[in-house]
Amino acid sequence: MAHIEIVQHPTSVNHKIVKAISRGRVYAVTTAEPFPSLEEAQQWWREDRKAFRPFDETTGRYLGGR
Repeated sequence: MAHIEIVQHPTSVNHKIVKAISRGRVYAVTTAEPFPSLEEAQQWWREDRKAFRPFDETTGRYLGGR
């Protein structure tokens, strides 16, 4: 099971970042209101991992292109 965190987006008060830390890697997805609860974010990770992209916490940026 991944460790899930919901944090404020660094450049927008209208967005949050849902981070999933699994096997030493960080994946994330940006979301707007209505913001998910921690339980909803955990379910999101379980059911739709492809929505989460590799994320670099040191720069606050997504990795790779899409």
